[in-house]
Amino acid sequence: MRIKKHRWYQNILKSNDPLIFSIGWRRFQSLPMYCREDPDERLRFTKYTPQHDFCVAIFYGNFAPQNAGVICTQTLSEDIVILA
Repeated sequence: MRIKKHRWYQNILKSNDPLIFSIGWRRFQSLPMYCREDPDERLRFTKYTPQHDFCVAIFYGNFAPQNAGVICTQTLSEDIVILA
């Protein structure tokens, strides 16, 4: 999937750190690997997500339709306030 770190999230995302993915009604934990796509369509592994740019995340998970919304978190804590 194509991913970009949210500008309000202060930390950088590191490859092979566990993330909890929420895709539709499915929720699962996986270890994503981040990579960049070269102009010759080759995928190059990167240790961290770029600061203000998209990268590709590769992980094992359930099937989801194309263009489905994805939310990733590092923890499921009850003291998080969600503003809707």
